[in-house]
Amino acid sequence: MQSGTILKQRYKIIDTLGSGGFGDTYLAQDLDLPGNPKCVVKHLKPKVPAPGVLPVAQKLFEREAETLYRLGQDSDKIPKLFAHFQEGTEFYLVQEYIKGQDISKELTPGKKLSESYTIALLKGILEALAVAHQNNIIHRDIKPQNLMRRKSDNKIVLIDFGAVKEISVLTTGQQPGTISLTIPIGTPGYMPSEQSNGQPRLSSDIYAVGMVGIKALTGKNPEDLPRDSKTGNVIWRNEARVSDRLANILDKMVQEYFAQRYENAMEVLKALGFVTATPKPKPNKTRRQILVLAGLAGSGFAVAMLSQGKSNKQSSNTPTRAPKFPIQTFTTVTVNSKGETISRRKYQAEVMTENLGNGVALEMVKIPGGRFLMGSPETEAGRDDDEGPQHNVDVPEFFMGKYPVTQAQWEAVMGNNPSNFKGASRPIESVSWNDATEFCQKLSLRTGKKYSLPSESQWE
Repeated sequence: MQSGTILKQRYKIIDTLGSGGFGDTYLAQDLDLPGNPKCVVKHLKPKVPAPGVLPVAQKLFEREAETLYRLGQDSDKIPKLFAHFQEGTEFYLVQEYIKGQDISKELTPGKKLSESYTIALLKGILEALAVAHQNNIIHRDIKPQNLMRRKSDNKIVLIDFGAVKEISVLTTGQQPGTISLTIPIGTPGYMPSEQSNGQPRLSSDIYAVGMVGIKALTGKNPEDLPRDSKTGNVIWRNEARVSDRLANILDKMVQEYFAQRYENAMEVLKALGFVTATPKPKPNKTRRQILVLAGLAGSGFAVAMLSQGKSNKQSSNTPTRAPKFPIQTFTTVTVNSKGETISRRKYQAEVMTENLGNGVALEMVKIPGGRFLMGSPETEAGRDDDEGPQHNVDVPEFFMGKYPVTQAQWEAVMGNNPSNFKGASRPIESVSWNDATEFCQKLSLRTGKKYSLPSESQWE
């Protein structure tokens, strides 16, 4: 793709970051945001133009984009997904640009690094990977080039998840109507045998991380190390100065047979003596079962709202738009530190009602679009690292559920009610984030609108 190409009238390509058999990666600018911040555009397309491949690629793309979005929201050690779109038979992901360099610049051939460096490196990789493994997501392509050392805080950021690359290697299967992969996803030397055979597991990632650690200690690439002729296990200890404790952990990580490895990143962190951090709950996760109809939804009225301009402001010469939905009046109450009411104010909002059948309805309140400063200042007491840097965020107008999703609404869509404290008007409970996401997907299919859980910026 040529430098200067503009995608979706928004993302301007400025440089090529990488190109290979699985697709191309570009550095770009977001022309719609103040200062035109940098972002990363990944370009993927099926190499086999056979009938039946494109629909499979589309489903895969949507599924993996949802996964990348969720992981980026859960951790600051995985790039955030800003956008995903399709143009013809080609697919694009727009992700956060991580300023820094990959650790291949640190793991130079012939350079043996210290045990303390290696342990710190393993910890950084595994903490990022644990977020994926806690969601049962396999990275599939862990290697030094996909481990970024972020300049701002020196932390490891895990990039380039492998599953979405399947789009580029889809082909027709031997049986009529079937689709298969032309080659497995992964990198030789870091990819264990079960992954080469198309059956990756969480422990396949553990193998790759272990090989990164061994490369750091030995200064040798994985493919240059000999293997035991009977077990197939890599022979490396004689090339490094390392304690038995760490060597034993690495040996278990890179066992040839997957069942003999640590099962996931959390187990390795525990073996290394680190407590696995439980991700902090975010407002748009399990504990809040409120749905949002995003301003970018595919329905006609949402598009009409956006067409009035990105600023969401009306000039004095623009006639006031007639409300599209019924107006409801509501009261906001301000209280003091003792919980005593000190003021009441009345406001109005448009409310859309979604009919779910059998007398069950879902009320959605329109939230005006606008811009706000997201994050907290570095000087704020009790501030966490993931609350910065502060930056302006533009949020298009959208609709949010007036109340938490009720058991009646859940049952109308899902056909079941897993709640322990039954009551049609009570909020649904005993459901996971994945369950709530499935509810949104089914509701979207039923209504033709795109429902999802609220994003962090929509909550704020």
